[in-house]
Amino acid sequence: MKNLKTRVLSLLMILSLVIAMVIPSYAADGTKTYSTYSNSGKRGEVCVTLDGTTADEYYIGEYSYDVLSGASASRVLEALRTLMTSTHTYSTSYSECRDYATRTDCQEENGMVTTLYTGYQATNAQYQNGSGWNREHVWPKSLGNPNLGQSGPGSDLHHIRPDENRTNSNRGNNLYGYVSGGSTSTGNLSSQVGGKYNSVYFEPNDNVKGDVARICLYMYVRYGLSHCQKITTVFQSVEVLLEWCALDPVDTWEMGRNEVVYAIQGNRNVFIDYPEYAWLIFGEEIPGDMTTPSGMAAEGNNGANTDKPDSGNTDKPGNEGGNETPDVGTDITNCKHTTGFYTENAKDPTCTEDGYSGDDYCNLCKQLIVTGMILQSEGHKFGEAEVITPATEDKSGLERRVCLSCGDEVLSSIPKLASQGNSVILIVGIAVGVVVILGVVIFLAKKRKGDDPENHTDDAKENDTNYTDEKDTVAKKKNEGED
Repeated sequence: MKNLKTRVLSLLMILSLVIAMVIPSYAADGTKTYSTYSNSGKRGEVCVTLDGTTADEYYIGEYSYDVLSGASASRVLEALRTLMTSTHTYSTSYSECRDYATRTDCQEENGMVTTLYTGYQATNAQYQNGSGWNREHVWPKSLGNPNLGQSGPGSDLHHIRPDENRTNSNRGNNLYGYVSGGSTSTGNLSSQVGGKYNSVYFEPNDNVKGDVARICLYMYVRYGLSHCQKITTVFQSVEVLLEWCALDPVDTWEMGRNEVVYAIQGNRNVFIDYPEYAWLIFGEEIPGDMTTPSGMAAEGNNGANTDKPDSGNTDKPGNEGGNETPDVGTDITNCKHTTGFYTENAKDPTCTEDGYSGDDYCNLCKQLIVTGMILQSEGHKFGEAEVITPATEDKSGLERRVCLSCGDEVLSSIPKLASQGNSVILIVGIAVGVVVILGVVIFLAKKRKGDDPENHTDDAKENDTNYTDEKDTVAKKKNEGED
């Protein structure tokens, strides 16, 4: 009876653990409590509060929203950069970004891997398994100055996201922006639509636009002094970036991921907790009707500098229609470059020609703030091959591939088909080889058995027994004769 009670109690404990793992935790008032080990959020479930998170312990003193919301744009940017850099206490490796995916990118702690663009829930085993999932640099490596690589900014958990191979390839190093027409990007695991693209821009689905905008904002602020100096290096324009932030509000999945990454590497993506900061660092007016976790959007800019930068038409190649070439020698006393900037000389890359990100100039004093960088040519993105002439056993074939971006065509040969006669000879040769090997194995096995010392010992024992029996028989007959 005692053993039965023990077993029942053990089963109840196991059941309670399973329920605790499967069902998200909630406080007594119904507020969701986020796990710091595994993402307990849900994609598409809008996050309307910071309650249940550990955000309060992060934004204290001079880094509190109450303090920064009244500061100038440059002061806000500088403070956020210091905060996210000084608390970044552990640098993950590129391989850890893959290994942590079942914790950072699962939903409701289910141990699956949610891909960025399609939202497909993959298994860990599907990583790079033929046509599986891989790691997406949301800020493309080649658009970093210098290249982001696979360490530091190139392996930051806030940055690297799991994605299906095909949608990752379709995005390439395209800037984020609106695509008119273009091609549809679908996943190779799920066949679900992940967005659309052309030769310049990649436009993800609406429910991902805010995610990528807030990731790029993190990279721009966190690594702005070393690798990610300009947000327009990766986004069509500041206006588009802010529009996407408001269009796609933070969901509990995004917040849940922020909690887990915070527990791993020590810093948070401030633009997930306070999306309002995106407008403050560019001196823009915060939309009062925007839904945010902090709920501070309704309070507006709280006296912060809202001088809007004249960005020009940075979403067009060459900045056609933008500001005229600035007078670099203009002198404005005590200019601190806090009134925004505009971009000149920008040029989009093509398949075969490099582009240029453009130079940033101060709106007020017209001085050069940031020198642009070369944007590497993208290379052709070929579709599936079209067979023009099939290959035979006697003659090579011909196939054609067309670039999906620029339409250039490339012809390539198809190797001759293997001769049937040669195939038969090959099969016969393999069969003969197998027979010979088996013969050798059998021969060696028999030889080893014949040379086995244990067999000789058994024979000797048998001979000794026969000899002893013969002696006993002779002695017995002799004794009988004597009697």
